[in-house]
Amino acid sequence: MAEAGSNSDDSKEIEKSTSHEKTNTECEEAMRKFIEITETNEACAHFFLQDFNWELKATDDITDSVTLKTTHNSDPNTPVRNFVLSVMSWNIDGIDDKNLSSRFIAICYTISNTAPDVVFLQEMTSNLVTQIKKNLGGEYSILVASPDQPYFTVVLLKPFINLVYHKVIPYPTTNMGRAMQLVEASISGHRVILLNTHLESTKNAFEARISQINTCFKELQQLDDGRTVMIFGGDLNIRDAEMPTLPSGFSDAWIEAGSNKTYKFTWDTLLNDNKFSGSARHRFDRIIFKSGGAFSNVNFSFEGQRRIRSSLCFPSDHWAILTHFY
Repeated sequence: MAEAGSNSDDSKEIEKSTSHEKTNTECEEAMRKFIEITETNEACAHFFLQDFNWELKATDDITDSVTLKTTHNSDPNTPVRNFVLSVMSWNIDGIDDKNLSSRFIAICYTISNTAPDVVFLQEMTSNLVTQIKKNLGGEYSILVASPDQPYFTVVLLKPFINLVYHKVIPYPTTNMGRAMQLVEASISGHRVILLNTHLESTKNAFEARISQINTCFKELQQLDDGRTVMIFGGDLNIRDAEMPTLPSGFSDAWIEAGSNKTYKFTWDTLLNDNKFSGSARHRFDRIIFKSGGAFSNVNFSFEGQRRIRSSLCFPSDHWAILTHFY
């Protein structure tokens, strides 16, 4: 995790502040060249160039690194022979306007650079949907849950994933406009059910939250034929004491990956000060799965832990969780 406030960072900030301020035309030309060199996108270019006063030469080491990563990425249109799937879930805190522009650029860059096959997003807004289509529309199919709500969930799918259907089921117990976003897809010949959700928030809403998660499990069990891969995730807002026993065959990805304490707390005010500095730490964000016999291993890690230098904050108050199933 990058630390703010080091002497080297301070000197760079001073150097940038005293250098020539670029015109819009110069910035656009730098972005065009960066995209051409790295074969990335506008979000990635903006993310890096803003930290170097739009000086393309200053990003030489970074462009080499990004180009190397891009070159080694597999063609997203080519299905894999064996079942391998990467899934990210991230509450992006899109309803907080503070530093939202720089935060969302960092979010789009992180997704593009990490390139998960499936992305579950929570707390998206209509304005951000326009931006994510611009930044990531060339890399993903973008499925929007409830654009009539103040905020909602979104699912991103890589092109090799064949969409069968997409629907949104509102929770009858919600007072916050919450719903489950359900996707059926076909991946490498396997039927896959994806469920992205944002359960009721706040400690006092535990009864609604427990009802909602049980509704999710009931829906998944009705769709289960024993051979279907099922991935259920999102910001569950759930405390360990509230978590029901998982239905037969379902597993918690963090636990199955070894319960690494480094990746336990996804909302962690001890390490993430976007909202406030404190001691509150929770495993709100989870991915639960049923393999359907398609895979037997899972890796689990965090993304979104790099502090944005220009605004000295993280992309979100939640860490992104990233799972690899194989």
